[in-house]
Amino acid sequence: MTTAATPTPFNDELLRVIIESSVGFAIFAMDPSGKVIAWNSGAERLLGYREEEILGRDADVVFTPEDRAAGIPEHERQNAMADGRAEDERWHMRKDGSRLWGSGLLMPLRGITGFVKVLRDQTHRHMVEESLRESEARFRVLATNIPELVFRTLGTGERTWGSPQWEVYAGLSDADSRGFGWLDAVHPEDREITVEAWRQALETGHLEVEHRIRRAADGEYRWHQTRATPPKGADPKTSEWVGTSSDIHQLRGLQDRQQMLLAELQHRSRNLLAIVQAMSRQTLRTSQSPQEFEEEFEGRLSTLSRVQSLLAQTNFEKVDLRGIVEAELFARGDFSDRVRVDGPSVSLGPTAAQALALAVHELATNAVKYGALSQSSGRLSVAWGPLREAHGDYVALEWREGGVRMPDEMALRRKGYGRELIEQALPYQLGARTQLDFERDGVRCLIEVPTAATMSQ
Repeated sequence: MTTAATPTPFNDELLRVIIESSVGFAIFAMDPSGKVIAWNSGAERLLGYREEEILGRDADVVFTPEDRAAGIPEHERQNAMADGRAEDERWHMRKDGSRLWGSGLLMPLRGITGFVKVLRDQTHRHMVEESLRESEARFRVLATNIPELVFRTLGTGERTWGSPQWEVYAGLSDADSRGFGWLDAVHPEDREITVEAWRQALETGHLEVEHRIRRAADGEYRWHQTRATPPKGADPKTSEWVGTSSDIHQLRGLQDRQQMLLAELQHRSRNLLAIVQAMSRQTLRTSQSPQEFEEEFEGRLSTLSRVQSLLAQTNFEKVDLRGIVEAELFARGDFSDRVRVDGPSVSLGPTAAQALALAVHELATNAVKYGALSQSSGRLSVAWGPLREAHGDYVALEWREGGVRMPDEMALRRKGYGRELIEQALPYQLGARTQLDFERDGVRCLIEVPTAATMSQ
């Protein structure tokens, strides 16, 4: 038969052993005035005072100077007497002047007058909590002062917090944005790709998606780049992520513009190469020798280069007819004493500019070799202006030479690249009406281009 164990009497020696064994706690007793009457080894370890040097001294020395000045120790003893216990968490002082964050409990002693205090060192926990609070405060200061829309979310995309900027921008309160409520501000066409991006983010541990978010102020949907990641080393499926949405609407517009310009550049490059290829074949076919081919082809390439330079100055939009005429006339020297240029401002698109520049080049080359610019008696007038007819408007350019001794008829009858360009290419490319005459005192050329064709790209 088993006999119940007899309880060990809870005597002073047993209590002493228990207290001395509690080395993780500072346990000490005080008389009613606050003088230390008992001090365990845990108190010595945490607070630095040996039992023999602290007994009889004021226990208030373990409080910070500012707490002593504020009467905290007395207030704590009063609360313990009134309520049977007084709890506190505050900084305490060690013998060496260093501080520890102590979690304390002060209770009145039963049977004798005085108090017992149990103090536990919670410095590490307090520092961690303080660090988290400071980190949280810094995060909120940063999150509420940067232009991006900042948010916190689960790895599924369910939002747990949105910055004030988000609330103002999207017109959705923090409560309305919680969970998947924030999707109401995303363009309907972009919601599916956004949700799919979050599904993939759980696997990759990183979210990046471009979508349109409605700006509440005017209802415009603007492109944003949204990124989010969990804390480093955290489990993406269980931790809270932090993300931002940055306005890239202008950047997207610039990228679209860049793509359009690239496509346009490719188009212009193909067109220019086609012109060069056709020009090389026609020059080769009409040249009498390699030397003549080299000279004429180089001159025509130079004309294309000049007109491209003029177009580049206007971002390949439009170039003035006067600039083209003067560039070709005076590329070969100063003939200002024999040349008169007159006409209003006429804007030309790239196609019309290239075609007319080549035509003026051929006329100027002929004038330098055989015509008005080759003879001291020669005179040249280049004039243009609007021509209005019942069936449409034109820009009419007239090239008229005078005072020229014309070369023999065989040279005039020779059909070279210049004549083909003026009489065939211009009508084909621009729908122009052209007339080229070799009169007794010089060349006369009339080119009438439909006004609509002058803007041809």
